[in-house]
Amino acid sequence: MIETEISITINRKSDITLLEQTIVGNKFQFPVYIREFEFSYQINFTSDYEEWELDTVILNSFPGYEFTTDLEKGLKEIRVQISRYQSELSTDGWGRRIENPLDETKYLVKASASKPEKFNPKIKVLFEDKEHYYFVNIVDGVNRTTEEKGFLLLDHFKPNETNEATFFKDRLYKSPLEAFHSGYYKLSELVDKDFRTYLENRKKEIREIQKQPRKIISDFITACNSSDESSILLNLDENIVFEARKNWKTLFETENISNFKEYLNSSEQQLCSKNFKIRSSWSFSLPNVTIGVKYFPPATEQDMHPTQKHEQIRFVLDDKKIVSILYEC
Repeated sequence: MIETEISITINRKSDITLLEQTIVGNKFQFPVYIREFEFSYQINFTSDYEEWELDTVILNSFPGYEFTTDLEKGLKEIRVQISRYQSELSTDGWGRRIENPLDETKYLVKASASKPEKFNPKIKVLFEDKEHYYFVNIVDGVNRTTEEKGFLLLDHFKPNETNEATFFKDRLYKSPLEAFHSGYYKLSELVDKDFRTYLENRKKEIREIQKQPRKIISDFITACNSSDESSILLNLDENIVFEARKNWKTLFETENISNFKEYLNSSEQQLCSKNFKIRSSWSFSLPNVTIGVKYFPPATEQDMHPTQKHEQIRFVLDDKKIVSILYEC
């Protein structure tokens, strides 16, 4: 059974008699609580039905007034406030969770003399820098039981949906604007689902973009570990720029592949035979890729159990070639 908690706030205390008569006239088969405060009355009850007819009876009792969920711009006296709430744990007669539990508040205010504000049914949603569009589709409707006319919210929010349109059966809206606001909240579940799909697709795209740079760099590190000169040079640009730096101070710098080859064969080289392990945190800002590496220096008589070192190497790639290496040792 779906229970609806209904709360009515009466802000003019002189209206309590009229509202109480309205409540009695509906012949509710459940207790109705009435609490008095200094400036208002509060009516509360719980029903296994939403009691939408009560709104119509209240509205008919206040000529020149209207219910709204939007207080618009500026200030208006709220003569009566009615709220409905259904728990997210509510289930239908078959024990299934209801999809859209009620949680709404309507305000009885002086009817506006101005025309209702127009709105664009198209809603733009940003997925990072990508624009996605959804549409709140509204049609005329009627309550067959009471013959009350109003508006219905269609149960589709995308422009390319061509299936036969269905509508949400939870309520009949008083105005297109009221339906539009409700549609905005209802489409959030669809947007969240689309965004999750978008993120998954983005991950796939990123993995594909990063696939080749990862292989080039991994092959370079593997070649350095095995001191395989030909493999080290394989993916380097002819004008490769190399710099070794420590504590922001340049220790060695060279340019072009011939000079870099000389460096590899010199006593100053610090890339080969270190058994680098690439750490998991790759940093991509293509064409720049920065990796962390770790290794154990060889043991010496002074230090038989050397501490593992962590260093960083930044690569710049262009057209499948490494054009720059900054080794921060």
